Amino acid sequence: MATTTIPIELYKILEDRVGKETAAEVVKLYEQTAESIRASVKISVKEELKDELVTKTEFAGEMKAIRLEIEALETRLEGRIKELHIKLNFLIILMIIAITLMNPVAAEIIKGLLKL
Repeated sequence: MATTTIPIELYKILEDRVGKETAAEVVKLYEQTAESIRASVKISVKEELKDELVTKTEFAGEMKAIRLEIEALETRLEGRIKELHIKLNFLIILMIIAITLMNPVAAEIIKGLLKL
């Protein structure tokens, strides 16, 4: 523990006014009081910080909740992507059919098949 000392000038004045033994007792009492206050403040700040900080357990719990949300989002996105993939395939097939039917050669082949 760090001890608190008073300036030598202050000690000399105290020693001159109240005597050497009394001055030593006053300085000792002052140092004990200062150390007690410092320890009290340290404990108080530590308790305040402890209330404000997140524990490892709380952090792990929050991370687990975030992971679950991300997994749910991934599942929804995968389902949506599958739906879009099916729609895209359907549109590609429609485009192929439309292009084929618009082709004059294909139109003649279809006319020939229908007259069978």
